[in-house]
Amino acid sequence: MRIHRLILTLFLLASSLPAVAGNITQVAEFPGMTPQQLYDAYLSSKDHAGMTGFPATYYRPSSKADVAVGQEGDELHAFGMTGADGKLHYIITGRILRLVPDREIVSTWKASTWGLPADADVPDCVLVLTFKKTQAGAEIRLVQVNVPDFPDMADAKTAAGGAAGTETDAVNTNWYFRYWDPMRKYFAAH
Repeated sequence: MRIHRLILTLFLLASSLPAVAGNITQVAEFPGMTPQQLYDAYLSSKDHAGMTGFPATYYRPSSKADVAVGQEGDELHAFGMTGADGKLHYIITGRILRLVPDREIVSTWKASTWGLPADADVPDCVLVLTFKKTQAGAEIRLVQVNVPDFPDMADAKTAAGGAAGTETDAVNTNWYFRYWDPMRKYFAAH
């Protein structure tokens, strides 16, 4: 019950604030879709991979196996890429904290590209996806809190020739280019 109060508090706080460093709020519209279709596709290993164009799977720690559909407690492993060792490595990882069928997915979220120090005491980034019916179809409301924005991360990106900006800026942009746009194309083709 305590986790539900924490999630609700984070959601209300972040959704009532403008997007600032560490917090992201977005709404993505999907004409012709239903909330159930979007919810089911996000939790499907096959559809998640299809929507993003990169390997993705849900992993169930209790059975130590990948599963076709994620449920509470399962881990998301997304944006798989083959590393120098020839093995598949996932850029995005998270754990499903709460599911409200066809309405809400709450999970932790972490990108390996954040380059956090191993000893960094950073609270989990929390992602809340809310699925709603609209006149044209459905929408996903996204609230993501605690995206790490360490000053040296932005400085390191700039020094490496990357664009200046915070990690929150990058994550905010990547939701559009890595999820929303590819999802619309995926659903239009299916």
